[in-house]
Amino acid sequence: MSILNENPLVLQLIAYALIIFFFWGLELILFSEKVKKKALHSLLNAKFIIFVLPVQIALSTIVFIVANWTQDKQWGLVYQLPLNEFSIAHFLVAFICIDFFDYWYHVMMHRVPFFWRFHQVHHSDMDVDISTTVREHPGETTVRVSFLIGIVFILGVPVQFLLIKQFIQSFINLTSHSKAKLPDRYNAIISLIFVTPNTHHIHHHYVLPQTDSNYGDIFSIWDRVFSTFSKMKQSEIVHGIDTNMNVEENKDFKNLITRPFDGNRVHSTNPIYKKNKLKTVK
Repeated sequence: MSILNENPLVLQLIAYALIIFFFWGLELILFSEKVKKKALHSLLNAKFIIFVLPVQIALSTIVFIVANWTQDKQWGLVYQLPLNEFSIAHFLVAFICIDFFDYWYHVMMHRVPFFWRFHQVHHSDMDVDISTTVREHPGETTVRVSFLIGIVFILGVPVQFLLIKQFIQSFINLTSHSKAKLPDRYNAIISLIFVTPNTHHIHHHYVLPQTDSNYGDIFSIWDRVFSTFSKMKQSEIVHGIDTNMNVEENKDFKNLITRPFDGNRVHSTNPIYKKNKLKTVK
């Protein structure tokens, strides 16, 4: 555990990079994609890292400082429960609680207009693959990690637990954006509890009600509990966001990085956004 405590951010970044490179190559082989086309698409999404990484590192440092402080002071709701510290039960409770709040964070990014301005940049990718995971506006990174700081402070999460949770979360976030889907029979079982590429790609469908469904980060159970789970045929999924389905604009990095600050390019004019209601599947 000492290594995790001393170099948590470095370990996270290394693991994240290894997973991306593995699935990038897997997608290239499985779907016989043209290397140049895929590389250009990935390069566009990778540009966000230049702006996101400094924010991620700075705020993640605060996350670990807060986690260590809550551990030293035994501060937070989780520490008030009758659980043995560092026990499996302690870990599971902390893990499930953070994922519960991650679900509501994602809902907030869709339902609150100001936050949607930044989150829609992620949804604007019209060719969702493993690289889409890093297509995050630095404004959203600021909101996301700041939200995590608050949750860690309220719950009280040992840094070791937080690191394990982050590794699992990173793996599922990356794989859920991958083009490699699960066979229907396996997905039907696994998606009862966990987020899968099949269910998350529905979330990236360009119009409502699908765009505002399947919010889960690790567990899909929250979507079922709160009636935000939906299904559709994978062959019918169209990636993107109806506010702007212009291919060239969604390939223009300058346009993407400035789009949140131009209300005319954010809000939907498609009537389907206002009239459709989510048909939930329980």
